[in-house]
Amino acid sequence: MAFQRLTTNSYAGRRFQQHITTDIANLATPTTRRRRRNNFKLVMSMDNSDATTKVTQYTINDSVCPPTDPDTLTKIVQKHIHALPRYWFSRPVANHTAEAFQEAMDFVNEYREKKQFPDASKVNVILDSGCGTGKSSVILGEMYPNCVVIGVDQSIARLSRNKSYQQSDDSEETDSKKDTSVHTDVQENNINNQDTNQNDNVLLLRAELSDFWKCCLSSTQWQERASIDKHYLLYPNPYPKKSRLKSRFYAHPAFPLLMMTIMMDDDTSDGDVLSAEEDKLVVRSNWEGYLNEFKSAVGIWQDCGGTFSEWTKTYLASDIPNPADGWHPTNESPVKFESGGPNRMDIIIKDDPSLLPMTNFEAKYIECGESIYELTTRVVRSTES
Repeated sequence: MAFQRLTTNSYAGRRFQQHITTDIANLATPTTRRRRRNNFKLVMSMDNSDATTKVTQYTINDSVCPPTDPDTLTKIVQKHIHALPRYWFSRPVANHTAEAFQEAMDFVNEYREKKQFPDASKVNVILDSGCGTGKSSVILGEMYPNCVVIGVDQSIARLSRNKSYQQSDDSEETDSKKDTSVHTDVQENNINNQDTNQNDNVLLLRAELSDFWKCCLSSTQWQERASIDKHYLLYPNPYPKKSRLKSRFYAHPAFPLLMMTIMMDDDTSDGDVLSAEEDKLVVRSNWEGYLNEFKSAVGIWQDCGGTFSEWTKTYLASDIPNPADGWHPTNESPVKFESGGPNRMDIIIKDDPSLLPMTNFEAKYIECGESIYELTTRVVRSTES
């Protein structure tokens, strides 16, 4: 009776009864029951199949974002390949990215002079796209002391968070179109160790990734003096919502540009196996499904037969076809790719004290027990041409 008086004689009581009724109804809805059942099955399957797999607040799996239909992914990637001319010529490279690329070119030339490179030889470049705070670029600089490491990110806020870096003196403007490149002369050896060593092979730049890739692909000077030995893409924004599929790198219009950056030196007419011992593209994510679909997109690119040499001869020559006609690769000189993974990396990093988490995301994932994965891709020339 007291409960009845509360619910009938006061506003608070009526609201309380309404919430109780709603909550009880929600417990019984088919959607709620199905969601709880699926989550239970997911946890049980993980516990049964892999005792080391842990579901955390950062976990993205098929229950969060179901896999993309293979036919849908194929149509998207093929569309971006055929529409690449329109995407390439639709707008000029942003001024701040063009200036950042020129700084990268100057950095490579200075490195060549300092190391006394022969005229015919190229500087090996490690490209760290979407480098965030630049921690990964610094670690890569130590891993590859004989290479130039160029970290590129669109956010000066992220780049400037690392105290080991110094912003370029040219900071008169803060507009987003202004070149706000950052470079480093020191390297952080450990996450919790502030001691630094001199490091002259790492450059961080603020630039738009797709525009920066276009600069690399279209610059004759770059192709004569630099070689992208490896391309890292560490923990890109996964965009787990189905509506954001085309924002993911492998379903984005810039995906063909990304693939051609690892073909610039391997896409030649001689030799049977190219880069057979080296991974050219390294992608890491805590979402295994993202890397599986990335791997599928690489296969779709391979089947289309797109090559950097054909793109250069067709669209970067003096007589350029109408971009509206689209690009239809001839597949006359096929290039194949070998992808490894996705493989678990968190276990490897935990078991090897010499391996440092390469990014802040990676450190956070390892600390909370989140699984992380790596996909690698090699370029292999087909002998069936």
